[in-house]
Amino acid sequence: MDFIQVKLQHWFYERKNKAEGTFYDVSYWVEEELKNRIDLAFTLNVFPVDSWRSRVEEEGITFLVDLNKRTCDCFQFQLDELPCIHAIAAIEKRNIKKSDFCSHWYLKESWLKTYERQIHPVGHTDSWIVPESVKSQIVKPPDFKVPPGRRQKKRHIPATEPSKITFKCGRCRRIGHNRTACIYSPALHPFSRKHREE
Repeated sequence: MDFIQVKLQHWFYERKNKAEGTFYDVSYWVEEELKNRIDLAFTLNVFPVDSWRSRVEEEGITFLVDLNKRTCDCFQFQLDELPCIHAIAAIEKRNIKKSDFCSHWYLKESWLKTYERQIHPVGHTDSWIVPESVKSQIVKPPDFKVPPGRRQKKRHIPATEPSKITFKCGRCRRIGHNRTACIYSPALHPFSRKHREE
């Protein structure tokens, strides 16, 4: 529990500082994603239909982009809630900010709000102020019904887990096979029945 508390405390402090230090309207990941999509968007042909809608052509296929409804025929705009390459092409044609068409979950404000609280250290148990109502409570173990039958001592090994069982041959004493599949037949004993028959 102490390790988890220290780890969370470190994460919250580090990520809050990172969010405060960004100059973008969105998170670093979103900004990088939009930059990668801009390179592809410049290769597309954009034909405005009205103030919000555009017809975008990509390799002979036409996509209708509605910036007001935040939709595109490729459905990536709706699924990611980030402008797809077709939407970015339409946005660039109108010189509008791309961050205005991102979900509010990707914005810097949401990023800061996620890590606005601090994870405080618990401190030593001697410094805890525990109310008497909590101290007086008796915590009992959970109800547990013993199932019928013999208790299992070994755990079940799943089929996906590699087996650690090694086979040892009873004939040649080598590892990796048993006596039925043994190819290393030892020399016959001089007093064996098989030796006498020969």
